[in-house]
Amino acid sequence: MASISFEIVQNLEMVPDRRRLSLATCWKRTRTLHALMFTSAVRRLLFANMIFLFLVSVLVNPAPKTLAQDPLTIALDTVISGLSNPVYVTHAGDASGRLFIVEQAGRILISQNGNLIGTPFLDIHTSVTSGGEMGLLSVAFHPDYKNNRRFFVNYTASRPNLKTIIAEYRASASNPNLADTTEKVILEIDQPFENHNGGQLQFGPDGYLYIGMGDGGSGGDPLGNGQNKSSLLGKLLRIDIDSSSSGYRVPPDNPFVNVAGADEVWAYGLRNPWRFSFDRANGRLFLADVGQNSFEELDLVERGGNYGWKIMEGAHCFSPSTGCITTGLLLPINEYDHSLGEAVTGGYVYRGRQFPDLSGTYLFADFGSSRIWGLTETNRGAWIRSELLRPGFNISSFGEDEEGEIYVVNYGGGIHRVTGPPSNDNQRTLILSSAKSDRFTSLLFVVNRDSSTNEVAITSRRGDGSISGILNISLTPGGFFRNVDILGGLNLPMGSFGPLTVESSNNKMLSTVSEVRSIAGTAGFFAGQTQKTASTERVIAEVVDTGERGTSGSFRTNLGVNNVSSSQANVQVSLIDSNGLVLGTRSIQVPSQGMLQVNDIVRDILRSSSATGLHGYLKLTSDQPILAWASKIDNGTDDPSVEEAVGQEILETGIKLLIPSASGTNRFKTLLVVINREDVPNQIILTARNLNGDVIGTLGRDLPARGFFRSTDFLGEIGAPPGSFGPLTVESASGRLLTCISEIRSADGTAGFFPAVSAAGATLQRVVAEVVDSGDRGTPDTFRTNLGINNLGPVTAHVSLQLIGGSGNLLGTQTATVPPNGLTQINDIVQSILGAHAPTGINAYLKLISDQPIHAWASKINNATDDPSIIMGIP
Repeated sequence: MASISFEIVQNLEMVPDRRRLSLATCWKRTRTLHALMFTSAVRRLLFANMIFLFLVSVLVNPAPKTLAQDPLTIALDTVISGLSNPVYVTHAGDASGRLFIVEQAGRILISQNGNLIGTPFLDIHTSVTSGGEMGLLSVAFHPDYKNNRRFFVNYTASRPNLKTIIAEYRASASNPNLADTTEKVILEIDQPFENHNGGQLQFGPDGYLYIGMGDGGSGGDPLGNGQNKSSLLGKLLRIDIDSSSSGYRVPPDNPFVNVAGADEVWAYGLRNPWRFSFDRANGRLFLADVGQNSFEELDLVERGGNYGWKIMEGAHCFSPSTGCITTGLLLPINEYDHSLGEAVTGGYVYRGRQFPDLSGTYLFADFGSSRIWGLTETNRGAWIRSELLRPGFNISSFGEDEEGEIYVVNYGGGIHRVTGPPSNDNQRTLILSSAKSDRFTSLLFVVNRDSSTNEVAITSRRGDGSISGILNISLTPGGFFRNVDILGGLNLPMGSFGPLTVESSNNKMLSTVSEVRSIAGTAGFFAGQTQKTASTERVIAEVVDTGERGTSGSFRTNLGVNNVSSSQANVQVSLIDSNGLVLGTRSIQVPSQGMLQVNDIVRDILRSSSATGLHGYLKLTSDQPILAWASKIDNGTDDPSVEEAVGQEILETGIKLLIPSASGTNRFKTLLVVINREDVPNQIILTARNLNGDVIGTLGRDLPARGFFRSTDFLGEIGAPPGSFGPLTVESASGRLLTCISEIRSADGTAGFFPAVSAAGATLQRVVAEVVDSGDRGTPDTFRTNLGINNLGPVTAHVSLQLIGGSGNLLGTQTATVPPNGLTQINDIVQSILGAHAPTGINAYLKLISDQPIHAWASKINNATDDPSIIMGIP
């Protein structure tokens, strides 16, 4: 429900390019156990290597130009105190909201709703050898913990010699806050010294257990374990704990299976990887490796990677101290010397919802200096490190809760939640284009995501960035505003055209979508974008020029570019073919806060007056942050399909992506485009699944540098059974960045684009806007909505669906289950929830709450033609 009024209106630290990091002479100062004070021993306990799945190309390519940004800041809220040497905090992934705190002596405690439960969840202090860098070091919960109650711990014990123990326990079947005491040892690894034990356990997005192991200790790796691939010390290990009753199995794709080296090894050349983590949005592995005497380093870890120890310390020669051979070594994405600290503590990439300005920033710290930094990738391979806070205590670890909020562990006895700067990023969104003409109108849907009244200003702009109209609305808690002709609602004249901003004037959260509809009833959706997602590089994946206007079955592409900055954007548009070759370029200028549209962009770039028959993609590079989009236009009908450009944001570009739905039915086929975003070749694996998550076909392709793969009927090409329908994953076998998009096309030529989403970027809650049930099938100018839910994990998702009306009122609820790796589609979701057998006339939105991470989407279907328009769910 909305009330309305309107008026008409005529300090950052640059990370150096790693190619220029000199291989300086490193002097050696062995830090022996005898020379260590207790605090120094603890510092070395808390050392780690950042693990990140990344690409070789960042080592050999110059970093792109980086723009200045406002400095980030954070603060810490104390949530738990009175602990004894805590070294880790995490969650169980069971939707319980609990935090699990690891104390070094051998106890795991539970905090629920900010309160510690008196009895430890697990107490094995009598089995643990603790002190210095030894002790109970971490815990990891099985991805299906909610159902199987399995969890795993990493600790040191004297049996009789010092060992690292990886052991399995189970939670009690009768009391979820208490663990059974029966231990199953999975792995024992001898430790020659008391330090450099590593200690981190993490389940990866692949479901395997990753284990961080230090080099065995003392100083300077006297046993040479880091470079010895047959040793489990100085390594990152990867094992399968689900396929063997005896303990574990080695995944068959581990890099040293059937070749020289220990089968369990995933990466090597590590000194003491105390803490590592997976970016939950794209699966990249960050690892912080504690240095020797001079440098601390952060790494992006890839399969089989050699991270240099003890040949190198950070990006500098160690042994030998000069002239070391670096061939085949992967250098850190960032390092710092001991003037800034002495023992790096790895953290997490922030993917929570509370502080959008932190999104995509990797938080890490130094145990000794108490500095907390943020590391941000501004463009591929270009990193900025910013100091965010010095809280003044020894930081032993970071942790995440189920919602992606990050916590800092104070070794002195506390757990602190990271709080970020206030942001308007979730309070201000941009609709890239809106229209009012004799052919097109724009529908706008604004959802108040807050529990209080939201005062919202809708501002329309012309192409030159000037304001053409303002509409003020007041949204009730949880309510929404919907206008089928928003520019008409702004009293703008026919022919108006330009972007819209939708902003909360009282700093409340909102979500927006817009639908461009033609008189023929076809449609395309624009999702509300934020300034945070703008970047200096964008890609339009499907760009065509296959025929003349009026020719059925042929298409052309129009390009739109939005400038979100306060300065003119100078943009170079490059047209690239499937081999990665640049066919032509064009320079354009976009006014501040404005928009520029270039019709028939292929012919414009190639300066052709006739059809070129080309399929390609566009790469846009700009000196200011931009957003972009394209209309793929049917030459026979002049009806467009809207495609939004992809930037560097990992939620849309990554090493593993999901196309939510692909079709091989008689009526609909799926066109797929996969682009290699890198300057080196990229091997991709495409996997199609049915609704139950079962694999129905796979395809491998080698993509040239900057090239692409395109199929007009992908499921047909891989030989999937007739009538197949389900999700599609696109993965880089070599850990390199991809961009992809799919288009659902019917025999009538209508289309809807499915953007690729991060296979690890699903969330527990999503909103689907513009949900309708306005008429019977066959009735012109009426619509219905089908809902799709994707489960990307190994556990069945149970999802609550809430249908919400304009004033925030709950209209009805329904539950759904989604199989592991599967897709559940519910046709005519409004009638399914309400149990109606006739059109309800309802306009609403859906709120989805799941116990497992999900993606969601909807098809708004024209009842007269059965043609769909795709709208993605909003986190």
